[in-house]
Amino acid sequence: MTEPKDPNTLNITNITDSKTTNNTEDDTFQLYDLRVDVICPPGKRILCGAKPGDHFTLQGEMMYLPPGQGISIYSLG
Repeated sequence: MTEPKDPNTLNITNITDSKTTNNTEDDTFQLYDLRVDVICPPGKRILCGAKPGDHFTLQGEMMYLPPGQGISIYSLG
């Protein structure tokens, strides 16, 4: 694995035995941090128990919610 150039990104390389594959494609990708906020247009209704201002963050492969806040798995679909 190579060191990321940006401390907010993570480079991951698919490591395979070169004897078992002739694939020369680059399987490297970057993961970025992401924050997802609930936004509701004025006068509209939010379903699945969310409230304006609810949010979660993705840091690499991990999803984090603020303490005491949940999120419906149906909202993620």
